[in-house]
Amino acid sequence: MLWRGAVVQAAARFSDVPETYWAYSYIDIIAVKGISSGCTPTEYCPDHDVDRAQMAVFLLRAEHGQNYVPPAATGTVFDDVPATHWAAAWIEQLASEGITGGCGGSNYCPGDPLSRAQMAVFLLRAKHGQNYVPPTATGTVFGDVPATHWAAAWIEQLASEGVTSGCDASDYCPDASLTRAQMAVFIVRTFGLDRMDVLNDTGIAWGGDYPNGNTTTCTSNITGPQDCHQGRDANHNDNSDGHAGFSFSKLNANGEFLPASASSWSCVKDNVTGLIWEVKTDDGGIHDKDNTYHWGGKTHLGSGFGTYYNDWDTLVDGSNAEQLCGLSGWRVPTAEELQSIVNYGRTNPAIDTNYFPNTPGTYFWSASPVAYYSYGAWGVSFDYGHAYYGTRCSRLQVRLVRSGQ
Repeated sequence: MLWRGAVVQAAARFSDVPETYWAYSYIDIIAVKGISSGCTPTEYCPDHDVDRAQMAVFLLRAEHGQNYVPPAATGTVFDDVPATHWAAAWIEQLASEGITGGCGGSNYCPGDPLSRAQMAVFLLRAKHGQNYVPPTATGTVFGDVPATHWAAAWIEQLASEGVTSGCDASDYCPDASLTRAQMAVFIVRTFGLDRMDVLNDTGIAWGGDYPNGNTTTCTSNITGPQDCHQGRDANHNDNSDGHAGFSFSKLNANGEFLPASASSWSCVKDNVTGLIWEVKTDDGGIHDKDNTYHWGGKTHLGSGFGTYYNDWDTLVDGSNAEQLCGLSGWRVPTAEELQSIVNYGRTNPAIDTNYFPNTPGTYFWSASPVAYYSYGAWGVSFDYGHAYYGTRCSRLQVRLVRSGQ
């Protein structure tokens, strides 16, 4: 079964974080992942400081998932964090995991702004464990972080792992307060939340009996756990944003989010993987469901086929030229990406047609060639959802994808 991570129902577009904002993509990711829902229902407050109480929540959600609930607070861990404090359970759990020992004198200082130096320690302990010790500092990475700085080793390791390049060309600004925008960047990079290492669940919410037959519910004469007992199909089965555990959002021609009830849309954002998908049409244009293509675009197929095929370039180049859904970067998906939207809980087509209409139950090309058959490439069937290779001169459908923001 493909595991699916925890996300909120739909990505948020905060009124104070336009797409042109420097940290837009990072803020969008932590909203999608349920790490932060903003400072108000419609705003994110990107330039506000993050205090130590807020950071306890952000870190533990990034580490354990949006549905994580820490044990009840005792009020006995820090003198300035009674059990009635709104973040007491989160702060005490942060201490229990060895991520923090407080600010000194048996206190945690929950309302104090978090400095960029403190953040380096928090992040690396949350990622690597309480016993992690970074390599000895050199004092040569940032001009304002000498080897004698108390957090130098942590700050240099954070840079070594590609999480930060500093506050400017040569400095880290260790004593500066961490803003909510910077926090989003640090968390996404530390925990790799921008990578497609989280796949969708399968859409199977029913059980299979032995030796044959399927049930209509997640029950079976097989005692072992099945697909339907695990993952988002079991834990986040909410059909309001996609079948079973899938979570999709409709986008208009400008890339703006639409309600699930919208009757017309141009693209779909997968709120789990972050990928944005082309929606096929039935209008005879370049996105029409009936258009088929040889594999490879401008890729040379080698001897035996004679020439370059360029017919899917019409779709790829045309989508980028028109800025489909206000975006460029459209491409043919890999086989793994294409299979991530297969719904194995249904057939012909094996996809959620409430979000992906005009999908024939046929093979779609992926961008993945076949290792053992130099004239072949992988395709994915949306009849039953399986992958199989075809000869590159065959004509199949193509659905474009764009990496998420």
